[in-house]
Amino acid sequence: MKTKLRYLFIGALTLSLMACEQENISDSENAAKLSAPVANTVVSGLQPCVSTNLNAGQHFDSGDVNLYVDLNNVYIEYTTNPNWYIKKTHLYVGSCQLIPRNNAGNPMIGQFPISNTYITGTQSVIYTIPKSSLPECFCVAAHAEVFRKENGVIVQTETAWAAGERFTNRNWATFFSACQSDCFDIEDYYFGSKNAQ
Repeated sequence: MKTKLRYLFIGALTLSLMACEQENISDSENAAKLSAPVANTVVSGLQPCVSTNLNAGQHFDSGDVNLYVDLNNVYIEYTTNPNWYIKKTHLYVGSCQLIPRNNAGNPMIGQFPISNTYITGTQSVIYTIPKSSLPECFCVAAHAEVFRKENGVIVQTETAWAAGERFTNRNWATFFSACQSDCFDIEDYYFGSKNAQ
């Protein structure tokens, strides 16, 4: 009898662990869907709701981070100035209170849910986030590893943040906020510039 109970317990535990593993896989797949860069054509015709500098090494303007909103999605676009390239991105878009931070309040970019690496570098990346997954007002923490080339040679590498409010006074990492209702006018979408195309 004890042997049967032991096998039942081990079987239930195994099924439970498999269910948890399957749930983690689907969470990873969902994060992968959010993190997939998309073509620039998705923001064609949209006006940025927020546009801010992509500050490299705190003192260099390496490009811009733009936030666009349409009927269903929020788009975060990283673009660089000439001679600057993006090597890696880390992005958090969501509730301001849930930005991954350490005990000192500094952001933990390794725990941002969206990240990608571009081995040879790129000058434009766009991420799509469903509006339904976001609160009405949300924060964006957009980090990048960037480099600058001259005559085909890398002459500078920097950490970069989308300009905004500092996380703490001890660190220059920044974030910005936006509200869906401030960024998207459904009447303008149907009767304004989108309809005129």
